[in-house]
Amino acid sequence: MKRYASLVLTALVALACLGTPASAQVPAGLLRFGTTGTYAPQAGNCLSILAMNSSGQVATDSGSPCTPVILTTAYTNATTGYTAIMALPAVQGSTTVRGECTLVWEDSSTSGTPTFAVQLSAAPTDLWVTAVPSAGAYVAPTFTTITTTTQTAVTGALTTTAATTPYRLSLNFALQNATAATTLTVYAESNNASYTVTVLAGSSCQWVP
Repeated sequence: MKRYASLVLTALVALACLGTPASAQVPAGLLRFGTTGTYAPQAGNCLSILAMNSSGQVATDSGSPCTPVILTTAYTNATTGYTAIMALPAVQGSTTVRGECTLVWEDSSTSGTPTFAVQLSAAPTDLWVTAVPSAGAYVAPTFTTITTTTQTAVTGALTTTAATTPYRLSLNFALQNATAATTLTVYAESNNASYTVTVLAGSSCQWVP
């Protein structure tokens, strides 16, 4: 009887998805059932809770869009008016989220004094923004562009000024993936079998929503 009920539930969910417009369906990899909170779970948002109880499956929408916005071609503006660089995914009402931008810019003239701005499509309760420009010229990163599955060095030979002294390395990824799923693995090597490179416990990597 329990098996029959489970099959019926699965069929009902499948039928509900068939009758739902593609734009409202949940992307592959996310599970959502029903409506929670003050608004329906939104396609593209991160899933914050998935639980099983006597009532069945319960999924809760985090309210935070999971899809980053990445410039794949350079933005330019030679006018004295603001033009859009990029627009972040929509944030649902009655939610509190955090966001960030990393913008590397340059100007064609030493007399150039560009400014940056933000704008919301609907008035918020509050939007707090801090802007921290680099002091002086910023050394723009040299992007290592990878299009294969080969291990590829993304740093040069790093200098060890003092032995057994911690140093920090930050890696930033912007992945424009092809059609196949992929897993990114981070590697390290030493330049001599007598020297040991150690990555300390607590180090971490993640894809940022």
